[in-house]
Amino acid sequence: MHILRNIRSKIWACVSIALCSYLLATLATTWVNNQTKASITHVQRVDLPLFSQGLQVCNLFQAQAEDYENGLLTGEAGDVQRATLRHEQISPLLNDLVRLAGARHHELYPRILSLRDDYHDYFVMASQYYLEAVQKADIFAARKEVHQLGKLRAALEADFQSIADMLQVMTFTDLGANNQRIDHNTRLLHFLFVVFLLLTALAINWLANKEIIAPLAQVKKMITDFSRGRMVDKPRRTEGGDEIQELAVAFWRMTRELQHITVSRDYVDNIINNMSDSLVILNPDLTVQTANHATQALLGLGGEDLEGRSFRTIFSHPEASMADALFQGLLEGKAVTNFEALYLTGDEQAVPVLFSASALYLPDGSLQGISCLAHDISELKEQREQLEFLANFDKLTGLPNRNLFFDRLVRTMKEARRYGHLFALLYLDLDHFKPLNDTHGHQAGDLALQEVAKRLQQAVRDTDTVSRVGGDEFTILLSRVHNASDAMKVATKILEVMGQPFVIQGNQCVLGVSIGICLSSPELTSADVLLKNADTAMYAAKAQGRNRFMFTSPDQML
Repeated sequence: MHILRNIRSKIWACVSIALCSYLLATLATTWVNNQTKASITHVQRVDLPLFSQGLQVCNLFQAQAEDYENGLLTGEAGDVQRATLRHEQISPLLNDLVRLAGARHHELYPRILSLRDDYHDYFVMASQYYLEAVQKADIFAARKEVHQLGKLRAALEADFQSIADMLQVMTFTDLGANNQRIDHNTRLLHFLFVVFLLLTALAINWLANKEIIAPLAQVKKMITDFSRGRMVDKPRRTEGGDEIQELAVAFWRMTRELQHITVSRDYVDNIINNMSDSLVILNPDLTVQTANHATQALLGLGGEDLEGRSFRTIFSHPEASMADALFQGLLEGKAVTNFEALYLTGDEQAVPVLFSASALYLPDGSLQGISCLAHDISELKEQREQLEFLANFDKLTGLPNRNLFFDRLVRTMKEARRYGHLFALLYLDLDHFKPLNDTHGHQAGDLALQEVAKRLQQAVRDTDTVSRVGGDEFTILLSRVHNASDAMKVATKILEVMGQPFVIQGNQCVLGVSIGICLSSPELTSADVLLKNADTAMYAAKAQGRNRFMFTSPDQML
């Protein structure tokens, strides 16, 4: 691989594999979510309205028939007029049924269309004959017509009920199919995540072994062989080799020259000091015998400061027992390869390194010292921490992002169920933010969002979570409240701090905020449902005039 010319590029290759795997998993999740959303949208926009309106039409028609019958029996024209007025409700609903069926359910369209036409024919006759029978005060005057209308009404009532039953069955069938589809997609996602994880682990392990660990093991073997007086084999050199290969070749050349000429200590020191990585030679008592220039530059200490110094004051690990076990193993002849540890500089700053070490032996087999090789991985650690930050926090405001918000929401829900306490979820959307962005530019909008984040954090407790989940949308998770009034107090405080003017790039502007509040309850067991309820309440607050808060239902305010 010609692109992997140095250790940094190899490490970045491992990181890129992990990022690609994460991207594929994200794309798969997005595709599954879009499929599920499309199915649910179909049920919401077509099936449920069809079922609801079909049932409503059926009930209205039955009520209309009862009004006609009551008017005929009692002779009251008001009953007949009331039945006639019900037509103004039935007719638009039938037209909507025809429209919805024509758009999505072509198999129902002819039947619903025929039902609408039959109903209109029936209504024209019924509105005329029933009224005439009541006005003449003789129910037998239009007996034949009324009898015919009774047959038509019975047939229409059966058709209305049949259509309502069919729409009910269709709706429940689609809901069941959606549930099965969601279960199938969930299992598919689980499988894909496992596959991506395994493939990523295998790819990174293969690349790290091939490009870093195996070459370092070869260098370690060369050092061990040379320290024990054995012949050192020439390392295989490839085009575009990295620092490890250059180190191996340089070490081999040194050993070859030492076999033919007498080399001074200064010459050997010159080779060691030109190494790019830190090399420290320890005495058997674990004090520093010599350290190359790379070590001195890394630690900020001179050669005189390092010589005779205990290596334990330089080497560190979060687990002291592990460091003790490592040194004990080195003294017993065990080698260490690619061990992540810390070097402590002269001003007590910790530098992360990739540490390798092995024992050096005299020809008689006695321990001469320990060779320690360390590679500075500070930049790699910073990049890894930055990736972790970007995965869980919003880059602009520093607040938790949607991913971390959902993680804390789920954890809060579990704690609430376990200990039986309440929590509240606030969904916030800035009012009049778009005009600010359009007038003063996106940079001003970013500054405003940062100021909003500061104000929101100041308005809540340290144990609460403020998150940015969208462009100008925020959530606040109140981890523990006693009742609805606690959430109302926080919402009121937020409205107060957000009502204070903003000074952005020297311009004063005013932003409001609409807040939706959802309190936890035993029935709400899904984080998505909680968020959706709070979002709905927020839009209700906007509809009421903005810059206010609304609960998901009046019951939650009690």
